[in-house]
Amino acid sequence: MARDTIITHEQVRKNQIKTVALIILYIAIIIILALSIGYYNNSIELGALIAGFIILILLPIQILTGRSAVGSNTKWREINTSDSKERDVLHLVEGLAIAAGLNDTPKVYIVPSDVPNAFAGGLSLKDSYIGVTRGLIDLLNRPEMEGVIAHEMSHIVNRDILVSTVSIYLMSAAIILGSILYRMNFWGGSYRRKSKDSKNDGSSLAIIVIIGIVLSVVIKLVAKLINLAISRKREYMADATAVRICGFSDGLANALTKISGYSPKYSKEQTASLGGEEMLCLYIFNPSNWVMPLFSTHPPIEKRIEILRNMY
Repeated sequence: MARDTIITHEQVRKNQIKTVALIILYIAIIIILALSIGYYNNSIELGALIAGFIILILLPIQILTGRSAVGSNTKWREINTSDSKERDVLHLVEGLAIAAGLNDTPKVYIVPSDVPNAFAGGLSLKDSYIGVTRGLIDLLNRPEMEGVIAHEMSHIVNRDILVSTVSIYLMSAAIILGSILYRMNFWGGSYRRKSKDSKNDGSSLAIIVIIGIVLSVVIKLVAKLINLAISRKREYMADATAVRICGFSDGLANALTKISGYSPKYSKEQTASLGGEEMLCLYIFNPSNWVMPLFSTHPPIEKRIEILRNMY
C-alpha cells in the first residue's frame, strides 16, 4: 500500500508539472497568434489586448463555468435513485471514492446517450464529477461498471481532470485565433501593416508574425499533438490505478472490450449525444481518430485491454 501511495503522489506531481508546462505552451501560442492578428490590423496594441482578454478574462470565466458548459453540451441529469441500475452506480462511486482515499465523493451525472461511455471532470477534488451514459449502464454488468468507475476515479485522484479542463479551453481559443489569422493572411495584404519599411518593425516582431502565420495553418495539428503528448500515458496510468483501487483487472478489460465493440466509429448523431467532438477526449473511449491512430488522444484500445489482461 505504501508503494502505491508513493506512485500516486509521484504521478500527481508529474501531472502538476505537465499542467503548468501545458498552460505556458498554449499561452505562448495564443500570444503569438494574437500579436500576428494585431500586426495584420496595423496595431500590435490590438493584438496585446486580444491576448490579455483571452488569458486574463475569458479563460478564467470558461474554467469557472466549465461544469455548466459540460452539462449543457451533454444534457446530463442527476442520478435517479428510484432506478435500481442508476442507484447501483451511485453506490459504486461512493465505495470507490473511499477506496481511492478521497474525502469528497464526486458528483455523478447521467448522460442520456445510448452510446456506452464515461468521463470525469472538475477543477479540484472537491469540485470533481463523473458522467456515465445510460448506454453504459445498460451494457455493463457490475464488475465491468466498477472497473470503468475506478478508471474515472483514477483521473480524479491523479489530477488528470485539471489537465483536461485547461487543455480544452486553451486549445479552443488557439484554434479560433489561428482560424482568424489564416483568413486574414488568405485575404491578402489589406490588413497587413502598411509601414513595412518602418524601422519600428523589428526583426523579433517579424519572426513572431511568421511563426503566427505558420501556426494559423497547422494549429489544429499542433493542438492535437500537444494533447497527444499528455493523454496516452494518462490513460495507461488511469487503467493501472483503477486496477489498484478495484483489486482486479478483468472488469475494466471486459468493459473496454464491450465499449469499443459497440461502435468502432461514431456517427455524427452519436458524437453529438456525447456533447460534441471537443468532448470526446474526456471519455474513456475516443474512436474519433480511428483512421489515424498515430494522432489519437487515446492509446489503442486493444493495447490497453492486452495490458489489463496481463495484470493480476
